[in-house]
Amino acid sequence: MSSCDSPALVKGLVPLDDAQSVLAQRAQQYGTLTETETVTIHTALTRVLAETITSQINVPGFDNSAMDGYALRLADCQQQVAANGKIEMTISQRITAGDAPEQLLENTCARIFTGAAVPDNADMVVMQEQCELIENGQVIFPTELIDAKPQQNIRPAGQDIAIGQTLFQPGRILRAEDLGVLASMGFGQVTVYKKLKVAVISSGDELVEPGTELTPGKIYNTNSFTLIGLLQRMGMEVVGPFFAADTLSDTQAVLTQASAQADVIITSGGVSVGEEDHIKAAITSGGELEMWRLAIKPGKPFALGQFNKTPVIGLPGNPAAVVVTFYQLARDFLWAIQGADAQPLMALKGKATFATKKSIARTEFLRARYNDGDIEIYNNQSSGVLSSSSWSDGFACAPAGEIINVGDEIAFYALTTAHGHG
Repeated sequence: MSSCDSPALVKGLVPLDDAQSVLAQRAQQYGTLTETETVTIHTALTRVLAETITSQINVPGFDNSAMDGYALRLADCQQQVAANGKIEMTISQRITAGDAPEQLLENTCARIFTGAAVPDNADMVVMQEQCELIENGQVIFPTELIDAKPQQNIRPAGQDIAIGQTLFQPGRILRAEDLGVLASMGFGQVTVYKKLKVAVISSGDELVEPGTELTPGKIYNTNSFTLIGLLQRMGMEVVGPFFAADTLSDTQAVLTQASAQADVIITSGGVSVGEEDHIKAAITSGGELEMWRLAIKPGKPFALGQFNKTPVIGLPGNPAAVVVTFYQLARDFLWAIQGADAQPLMALKGKATFATKKSIARTEFLRARYNDGDIEIYNNQSSGVLSSSSWSDGFACAPAGEIINVGDEIAFYALTTAHGHG
């Protein structure tokens, strides 16, 4: 939810907080995906976990040495100092990582290396720099060892993870670090929810695909590629992309095709009030429009509805507005239906290095950068300037009806979550 939002100052526009609440409620009504599949952990990155992960082993599974040195028994050290005033022991075995150690013989030590298993009856490891290796495999140790605490320089079994410990719950979006943790417990595969299928539809007769020659009046289709990238980064399956010509019949046909193949539909363009904007009418012809026009900038012509019982999110056509509305609205809705835990954008506070000339009646999200607590905005905030989104790493928030002055503390929303999921 946006902490910088405020009640709508323009009649008929939905405040951002209200829009986010509606989306959350609708996601709950549609329900999360229930179909699961089992995948290897090699392919589980960004997948949403569908099972509880509980360790069946200790990690590490045995006491092991925290350094290169010598493993020995405290009782032997105390006995030798009492009898001889010094500690001198024979090396009885050499233990490297992967070796199975033997019990230590009385008044002997084991040459041991980092990560190697410690003999069952050893209760300390002394780093090699504190010891003196002399002839015939004898080692002299400092007499201060008699005051050492047991288990010195030994990493105990289960120090990282204990048997029966629950590590992850359903809904977790698996990160690279999680895959390593799963491997450490011996999991070769996990049960995850199937990928959410999201259809991407662009509309507009002015659009042509990159790689073809522009003709007068045409522009390249960018929104499909932005949305596909955002969805792929979330680990979702992209259906399409589809293109709808600027006619009601073609828009209806494309929505019908997309709704038969996808769990959710995202459109860009065609949701404004122009005569050639047909998304709104097409949605209502095969379902219902639940929400339209928000009190935010950019992104006022945002729509939520359903077509053939498939949820439809209608994003604006302007490229920068697509980015803003996706992060502020569509993203959380998609995560919820995917069955993932909430992934709020990281909210920061910083000082504005800019001033706004006038207040507006909508909450405005300015493409911005966060630099050590200072917030800098892009010099052109037009909703058609897509390069501003590529330049920025988040949004500075200007609440409706307020003017920002240089030095004011304002809200900044980073385009990564606290857990790193975009």
